[in-house]
Amino acid sequence: MSRLRLAAGGAIMKLAQEPVYHDIITPEQFQLCGLVINDECYQVRQIFAQKLHLALVKLLLPLEYLAVFSLCAKDPVKERRAHARQCLLKNISIRREYINNNPLTHVNIPTHLQEILLAASLFQCF
Repeated sequence: MSRLRLAAGGAIMKLAQEPVYHDIITPEQFQLCGLVINDECYQVRQIFAQKLHLALVKLLLPLEYLAVFSLCAKDPVKERRAHARQCLLKNISIRREYINNNPLTHVNIPTHLQEILLAASLFQCF
């Protein structure tokens, strides 16, 4: 069953990478996708976190998906919590660097990094 949850979460993440489908994903689907990072199976949590991190580093996913890493605070394995924290910090620094290097995209700043949006999306969906 854990592998099915991983496949479902990965499929939602894959759909969210396309701007056309991002608006179609409901908050419930986003929540179910995000909760895969708290799965009971260690390998599922690890694989999902890696896929999420890679998609966020490539700026393929919307900013809301960055909030999913905060759910790792409940992970029983200390190394997983530390890895999630590193992924979160790296993604924030990459998005800040992207904003600084691309001044023409300042119109789209909320889609790339806004710490208040991160907190708001956490509050709204979870």
